[in-house]
Amino acid sequence: MTVPRRSGPAEQAFSVRRMEPSAQAQLGALGLTGFIVVTTIATGIDAGIFPEKLSASVLPLVGFFIGGLAQLLAGLFQAQRGDTWHATVFGGFGVFWMSKALMLQWVLPGLDPSLRGDAMGLFTLPWVFVVFVLWLGAWRIHLALLSTFTCVLVVFVGLVCTGFTGGVIWTRITGWAGLCAALGATYILAGQILASTWGRAVLPMGRFLSPLERQEA
Repeated sequence: MTVPRRSGPAEQAFSVRRMEPSAQAQLGALGLTGFIVVTTIATGIDAGIFPEKLSASVLPLVGFFIGGLAQLLAGLFQAQRGDTWHATVFGGFGVFWMSKALMLQWVLPGLDPSLRGDAMGLFTLPWVFVVFVLWLGAWRIHLALLSTFTCVLVVFVGLVCTGFTGGVIWTRITGWAGLCAALGATYILAGQILASTWGRAVLPMGRFLSPLERQEA
């Protein structure tokens, strides 16, 4: 019996192709790079590792170009490939960081200090629902991505709670969960880069089997 060819994020995440002049590179690695850089800086500040006073000077620029533009480009490329999950992740996070960078630079400084937390909490709240749906989708891809996105979900919940309550404990939870997410994304990035240069899967991702694959097994 001929097994129908399937395409989607699970298959694309594990597709391996040797680098050739005619091969089209995937921009998922670029999106992961933008995610890792901006998440490490932003949540490193929330975790108390980096000085909080650097937030106003570093985050707007890094957030707009590296966290925002880089991920948005990766999302548009994944959309052309028909990869809805990664297109939504990179595209959504790209516009999230571009918007947040503009808020940090232009909106929050002009607000009453008592309203800044509520403004950021309201800005982040709808993203919790989006991230939750994406987290459900990660159950179909692989364990490394699911673990990373579980941390991302905690980050967004923590950001909302931090904004509305101003609690330091939520800031620290957000920070350390974000650093764990950045670490997981670094592992996934390493897997993609090594696979593209070695021509085979090098790092295990813990792939989830589809229903058809379970029947075949």
